[in-house]
Amino acid sequence: MPTASNTTSVQMRPTLAAATYTFVALTLLIVTCVAGVLLWNRSDRLIDDALDSAVRLRTSAAGQIVARSLHEDMQDLRALAGSISEADDATMRGMIKGLRGDSGRLSWIGYAGTDGRVRAASDGLLEGADVSERPWFRNGLQQREGFAGDVHDAVLLAGKLRPEGGDPIRFVDLAVPVQNGTGEVTGVLGMHIDAEWVRKILAETGEFLSIDLFLIDRAGTIIMAPDGVDPSPDDVGILRAARSGTQTSAREVWPDGKVYFSSLVPSVGYADLPSFGWRLAGRIGANAFRPSLSSLLTSVLVAAGISLTLLLLLTALFVRVVLRPISGLASAADRIAAGEDEYPPDLRGTREAWELSSALGRMQAKRL
Repeated sequence: MPTASNTTSVQMRPTLAAATYTFVALTLLIVTCVAGVLLWNRSDRLIDDALDSAVRLRTSAAGQIVARSLHEDMQDLRALAGSISEADDATMRGMIKGLRGDSGRLSWIGYAGTDGRVRAASDGLLEGADVSERPWFRNGLQQREGFAGDVHDAVLLAGKLRPEGGDPIRFVDLAVPVQNGTGEVTGVLGMHIDAEWVRKILAETGEFLSIDLFLIDRAGTIIMAPDGVDPSPDDVGILRAARSGTQTSAREVWPDGKVYFSSLVPSVGYADLPSFGWRLAGRIGANAFRPSLSSLLTSVLVAAGISLTLLLLLTALFVRVVLRPISGLASAADRIAAGEDEYPPDLRGTREAWELSSALGRMQAKRL
């Protein structure tokens, strides 16, 4: 006969349903903790890798965009040089005017003979002037593939393009030699591009790609930077690296006290565009992807919540369909053992439930 202590001991034991719920809850807790720790430990590394890749690709893309725009101007200049070799001065003026159009970014286009005297130019500016000492002329005369000159202040054109004074005008130079039918160089065709236009396209490209861009010359001097940003090359490793012209990337603190991922493109060029000697540095804030990570974590939590709800519903269904009948058989067996005249229910849901039900039925039949 069962004693009171045995009955109390049995009642303290967990039921199948309670054991199942406890098992599922502990499994979920362990999986959640392990996944959370792994995600937390890996998130910073994933963000760092993503930022490093992003700053490299975006800086290279920005350099290509700027260089391709200038390459189009060089192509136009080469085409014009091939057309004016045998033209008279008046015809050359018309061709130059057609190329320049009303574009404010092309500040000046002119043709000078081998003696350095300008024979034809846009708006007639500098016609007759001696430009033999200007870098665009000297280099354009010597370099058959053309010359690309770095940003510089206007010298001869400063007073003519902006007679009222004001901020100094800066140009980017392109120049190509002009050859006659026998291949003899007869002069140089030069183009001055407004450096402000280059700065604008650089800023717009940076804004479009969500990256800060810094255009740097051969000496490592920053010649163009985002508005309000003026770091010293000596304070930032990636800018110091520009002096040697080696491609690199880094994660470092900038003078504003913030951490950035930076990349350096050692040469800004496209196709057969002559080199300006430029390097391009780009930077992205170390926290740039944090909002995306937070959104991702929110999505993961929502998905985890939905999965937990579905798992609990499936567990409840499992308990109801599979475990409750077995619990009912256990209660029936206890009552049969106590001598009650009860026939166990005929359960066929699972093999075990069917076997228990059949066994109890046979036992009860023998007693009767």
